[in-house]
Amino acid sequence: MTQPEKYVDYEAAWDGYAQRWRQAHPGLAHLGDEWIGREAGAAETLAAYVALIRERFVLPWLDPADTVLEIGVGGGRTAAILADHCRELICADVSAEMLELTRQRLAAAPGRTDRTRFVKLDGTSLAGIADGAADACFCYDTLVHVEPRDIFNYLTLLPRVLRGRRRCVLHHADTLSERGFAKFLGDWHHSIGGRRHGEAFSVMTPAIMRRFLDHLGYRVLLEDHETVPRDCVWVCEAPPVRD
Repeated sequence: MTQPEKYVDYEAAWDGYAQRWRQAHPGLAHLGDEWIGREAGAAETLAAYVALIRERFVLPWLDPADTVLEIGVGGGRTAAILADHCRELICADVSAEMLELTRQRLAAAPGRTDRTRFVKLDGTSLAGIADGAADACFCYDTLVHVEPRDIFNYLTLLPRVLRGRRRCVLHHADTLSERGFAKFLGDWHHSIGGRRHGEAFSVMTPAIMRRFLDHLGYRVLLEDHETVPRDCVWVCEAPPVRD
């Protein structure tokens, strides 16, 4: 039997991006520092964007005693924020290249990697992450690239690996916002015929996410359209594991 074609190969896309990154951005110290939030309407400088993420979405919602699972670590920018504000950090990504870049970034500060575990994901499951392994899940600048069905899939998987408050911070694209639709217009001609490159933004809206969360029993604490005007950021609690 032939294998079905992968319409969105997230792993190949982000491994490839990581391999090309140094040549494309020779003046930057870390992958991810090229995204400063300007196109999203959130900030004008890297420092301001990092501060916004920390002050708006990390400090108010995560506890220093938490074990945090980050899905989609990229080059480690948010991992570096989280590592300074949690007891333990689980870095998970479909891209081995991204995990290695994050490992290198965290190693630059003493003690960070001692409290960090790295997990290579397969894109369809959370295999490698134990039941109840984390108090919280943080997923920022990742779901903007993930198809709605894949987002729904991750939402069905999270309850198993969370415990306690089961806190989730989830950031996704809003195609119907002004900036989100401009991004769609820039991407659409690369993503036709049922195929899409893994770096492109997905077609996603807060209304779809709300339906997903309600259907699966998540408790919404925050639905934020203003901090990152192109996108939407949610803070919610995952439901207990269903028998």
